[in-house]
Amino acid sequence: MAKGGKKKGGNRKHARTKDKNHTKTRASVIATKKRTKDIDQVHDDLKVPEKFKPGVLERDEDLPGMGQFYCIACARFFQTAEIKAVHEKSKLHKRRMQKAKDTPHTQRDAEMAAGMTHE
Repeated sequence: MAKGGKKKGGNRKHARTKDKNHTKTRASVIATKKRTKDIDQVHDDLKVPEKFKPGVLERDEDLPGMGQFYCIACARFFQTAEIKAVHEKSKLHKRRMQKAKDTPHTQRDAEMAAGMTHE
């Protein structure tokens, strides 16, 4: 113990919290983030779901489940239909589906909101 009877270091619980703040907003982290399909691309894919059914998709050995079990909303492949069914009950999938069902904004909407006339 140091003079005064207190331990050095004290409570180390919050010692590194200062370093961890805002780590996901750095440009280097954003640049290396794994990109998925954007919501407007998913919206277009949901218009033709028959293209993504098992048997219609081409087989690819590099993808999970030979590329046969695909979630359109999340743009993910799964090993089996059972795993895909479990995924479809997840909160992440339900959120992505809700966002994808909304009609995406267009350039015309943006111009109307900005007050630009459309002739």
